[in-house]
Amino acid sequence: MKIDRLMALIMILLERDVISARELAERLEVSRRTIYRDIDTLTFAGLPIFTHQGAMGGVGLMKSYKMDKLLFTQHDIQTLLASLNSYIQLFGHKELVYVLEKLHAIHHDSGTDIAGGKYAVDLSLNQGNESLRNLLSFIETAMNEQRYLVFDYVDRDGRISSRKVEPYQVVFKESSWYLQSYCVDRADFRIFKLARTSRLQVSRDTFVPREFTPLPMNGAEWMSQEWVDVTIRIHRSVIDKVIERFGEGHILQMGEETCLATYPIIKNAFGYQKLLAFGDKCEVIEPLEVRTEFQNYIRSILEKYER
Repeated sequence: MKIDRLMALIMILLERDVISARELAERLEVSRRTIYRDIDTLTFAGLPIFTHQGAMGGVGLMKSYKMDKLLFTQHDIQTLLASLNSYIQLFGHKELVYVLEKLHAIHHDSGTDIAGGKYAVDLSLNQGNESLRNLLSFIETAMNEQRYLVFDYVDRDGRISSRKVEPYQVVFKESSWYLQSYCVDRADFRIFKLARTSRLQVSRDTFVPREFTPLPMNGAEWMSQEWVDVTIRIHRSVIDKVIERFGEGHILQMGEETCLATYPIIKNAFGYQKLLAFGDKCEVIEPLEVRTEFQNYIRSILEKYER
């Protein structure tokens, strides 16, 4: 949006004594011609902008116009920058580039590299998930405008159903994206995994928002099923998979190359897939029943290749 770009341009001019049109164009991701038009617009609006010709020349604001820009603490800016950078990775909204420029300008005089920060979150999408950006954009539109989402959904058993939902919250958890919403077809709040949706569209119909409390996503939906503590022998190279999911307390014994650990699962295909994710770096030790059933599960996979 032009107004956001003009505000970002003003903040840059407040930050720098003189800056070239080329650098302005690069920072705001527009052409030099657009920069010249923006400078004319600001000049007509009464801002005291000056220009210098030559190799060391550029554009600047008269010092008498500048003021104290201390609005946030350094920690505030680091937090905002991390959040906005993650948001840009997901949505690619160009107008956020201008917001980032404003934040950079606010604390430029602190002498600290706030662009780097102490923590960085990389939410950039791989090639297989590029379509996710469109999904997130549609969902954002539906939430902002309080419009229904309609889509086809594939459940864990492979059944396909058409859904119409009121979207309320998008959640990123354990490398997957989920939509928390009210499902009109089931007359209840439900969680949908975005990767299982297809033909998602924003409906023209609007809804009146309900009182929404985020649904728990801590595995509570599985609590009613029988969990089994499985003892596994794993290679030390995959020990992180146990620690990240259940904590260091599940590591029972460390060896030179392997270790023993407990890995709770539900005795079904979903649980065996979790064990299978370790590949050949895992062996189920006990209970014997799970070891046998896991062997049968692997054999059923092999049969598809032996036929």
